[in-house]
Amino acid sequence: NDESVDGFYWRQGELDDLRCEMDEMLDHYPQTIISSKYYHEVITTGMMLGRRFGWQECPSVTESIDNRKPPARRLIHFYRWAADLQTVHRCCTSATRDCSTCKDGAAHMSWIMVNKRAHMNTTRDFQNWIEVYEMFAKLYRLIPW
Repeated sequence: NDESVDGFYWRQGELDDLRCEMDEMLDHYPQTIISSKYYHEVITTGMMLGRRFGWQECPSVTESIDNRKPPARRLIHFYRWAADLQTVHRCCTSATRDCSTCKDGAAHMSWIMVNKRAHMNTTRDFQNWIEVYEMFAKLYRLIPW
């Protein structure tokens, strides 16, 4: 979590370089790295199908604290429990972070997954959605890889 580090902000050029590096690693080690170039694009640009990631879009907000109107597409019954197993937090990163700067990988992956219908406009969009869903299933060992 980088929010308390004074002066730390991802610059778009750094994110572009990071995306190229991730894409290159995936190209070189496809049998070792579980990822997707579409996911790399979404997490480094904060954009998905013309929409910007942020508070109104994030699917990973604790259900009991989520008062967004209209409600966002979200993970069903999502709760971010603290270590005491009684306290809940807003999300997995922070209660104070500006959501527009969030780079939480699981939140961005979930954002893609809960928006399946938005990915059904073109064959490429749907293939991108399937790749990310497959990535999730492999990462969490729901399917072999």
